[in-house]
Amino acid sequence: MSIPEIDCKRAHELLQAGGGAVYLDVRTEEEFAAGHPTGALNLPIAVPDQRTGMMGLNPDFAKVAGAVLPKDATILCGCQSGGRSLKAAMMLQSLGYANVSNVSGGFGGRPGAPGWSRLGLPVSRGPAAPGASYPELRKKAGL
Repeated sequence: MSIPEIDCKRAHELLQAGGGAVYLDVRTEEEFAAGHPTGALNLPIAVPDQRTGMMGLNPDFAKVAGAVLPKDATILCGCQSGGRSLKAAMMLQSLGYANVSNVSGGFGGRPGAPGWSRLGLPVSRGPAAPGASYPELRKKAGL
């Protein structure tokens, strides 16, 4: 099954509609702190691998997602430009999440898909809202 793509404006509309949609920012904690869609949850799809120093798949992604995201939630996956979020959306779909979309253009944008920040949509900088940071989500998952 393919992952639906939605643009940032449509993602913002869904978040504002009050239907419980969740913006899942899958960028690193550092990227998230530098600026993120207001109200987003931070669950990185990739984390530094201590052995290699390179970025690798977050081994806790599925466990944390399962602990904090209801299977029937509308989940809008976003990253910097749309690549990592597509991987995250595919992983969520394989875990049984039925209503997952990839936010094309993500936070920063790419040619043909302006990002959240460039469109002037609500942005927060610094720490996540209470309960939305990656360390807090890990704690909810018992990690």
